[in-house]
Amino acid sequence: MKFEQLLSHLDSGVCVEQLQKESLLDIALMAQCVCGELKSGELSHILQWANSLDWSTSVSLHTYIEESLEKCLSALKSDRLESFLEHRMQQIEDQPLKETAQFLLNKIRTAKEASIMESV
Repeated sequence: MKFEQLLSHLDSGVCVEQLQKESLLDIALMAQCVCGELKSGELSHILQWANSLDWSTSVSLHTYIEESLEKCLSALKSDRLESFLEHRMQQIEDQPLKETAQFLLNKIRTAKEASIMESV
């Protein structure tokens, strides 16, 4: 399955390394959106980190972040958080990136559980 994914990404011109960066960025944005709002200071911090990535697609980093934020908020509103996260985690192969993503997943799940407890 992973080999088929790799081939399909190579066929479509998507670099696997870039795909991993995008997935990690999606997870980082979700970590900030999970409470339902994104404060400008939080976005600024993510933008600073994202600018350190070697971004190598035709879509600008700024455009990608805007579109990803919409996807994050949509996933939250439609109760698709876990499928969103699962899909992004499947794209990450490198161990250091996977560890960072797992750390963020733990933050997301903790924040989501806290938000559920507050609403009860």
